Amino acid sequence: MSQYGPPNPPPEHQGPQQPGSYSWSSQDAQPSPYPNYGGQAPYVAASQPGTLPLRPLTLGDYFASMFTTIRKSPGLFFGAALIFGSIAAILAATGEFFLLRSFGTAMFDPSAAFDQIFSGLGLGFFGAMMLSQLVMLLGQTLNWGMYSAMVARGAIGMKTSLGQGFRLLRGQWGRLIGLIALLIAAVVVVWLVVALLVFLVIAVAFAGGEPQSGAGVAATVISVLVAVFAPLVVALFLVIRWYLVIPTMIIEDVSIFAALRRSWRLTRGHFWRTLGIVLLFALILGIVSAIITSPLSFISGFIVASAGTEAELFGSVMVVNLLINAIATLITFIVTNMAVLISIFFYFDYRFRKEGLSLHFQQLASQYAAGARSDRFDTSMQQPVGADDEADDTIPGRHATPATSGAPFGPGLHNTGQHSPLNQPHYPYPTQQPPHPGQSGPQGPPAPPTPPGSEQ
Repeated sequence: MSQYGPPNPPPEHQGPQQPGSYSWSSQDAQPSPYPNYGGQAPYVAASQPGTLPLRPLTLGDYFASMFTTIRKSPGLFFGAALIFGSIAAILAATGEFFLLRSFGTAMFDPSAAFDQIFSGLGLGFFGAMMLSQLVMLLGQTLNWGMYSAMVARGAIGMKTSLGQGFRLLRGQWGRLIGLIALLIAAVVVVWLVVALLVFLVIAVAFAGGEPQSGAGVAATVISVLVAVFAPLVVALFLVIRWYLVIPTMIIEDVSIFAALRRSWRLTRGHFWRTLGIVLLFALILGIVSAIITSPLSFISGFIVASAGTEAELFGSVMVVNLLINAIATLITFIVTNMAVLISIFFYFDYRFRKEGLSLHFQQLASQYAAGARSDRFDTSMQQPVGADDEADDTIPGRHATPATSGAPFGPGLHNTGQHSPLNQPHYPYPTQQPPHPGQSGPQGPPAPPTPPGSEQ
């Protein structure tokens, strides 16, 4: 130990850093409670005070944030998925029941005619299956909206409950239902275009009779394939460019067509990146869903094999198929909701990259950590205002403006005027100063004294 002052603390004894807090560091990305002697180091905001890194996201961030977001608000994620998924599963099982009942024991008779097997198939089956798909589409859209608010709140460390998720959609139900109607109309238009193109290709190919040569047959087949896939490729391009419509509608509180234009701007220059990540997660989550539902087929095989008489076999097949169909529908719906989170991450990722929204979120996170959350060591019965996340319906990012040099409240900040602990008047976000006026940063220890005899 030197006689002129304490030695530098070892780097491995760095103290813990609370989410959303600020610490004194000499390195921009490595906060440390120990300053370097001989100079001041800047204040550095925590890069991930909540469930989402407040910076441009990498592929690994998409994976990690999906699970941290679910862990932060499991009641909203699984609760909303179970509500709509259960209804869809019941309707799907009802359609399966009508289907099996129409078959009856004729499905086990190899000599039964086709019309005999499907003679009892009526509106019950088709109605139940259509309602099941409609409920899944409605639930997917509403969950997409609730999860958008959940991700925004989780990014600054706030938890969102199931009831609060429905409450945050207040005023958005009409837009979401209108978006569903627009989506259904778009799907119908795409398939009508496909059918029309295929009809025209076949009509032209067979106008002079059936093609006789191999080249004519090959040209007809290729033309039909192009007529089928060309509209689908265009539709896929539009889906990727408009992939951020629902997060935009909920976070920014805009109309459907304004959200379409906004999504088009945010995804500009990121089409292939968005498409690649979407396909990757679709493949991974599809494999996960198949792994979970595959054992159900083995279980059904054992149950059906144990049946004795024909009546027992029919009853076993009906009960097992109903259960498997319901469980598979529910699991598929939950896994699909995990994919919904990825689209929401795209929205924040591109706003972080293009608009500096992360600066706004860093200030909100620091305000939330400082004044909107109770002290973990406080044993008193008094809690600060806004300590209960469920009582605060803030949606971060709703009134944030893109980062500009002339922004009245600093880059990416905007005063909303709402009564919320996270919507107090903002101040310019300093790059290397404490975030709150009047709050002084931690001071380093005094410089060591000059050794005797060293002054000349």
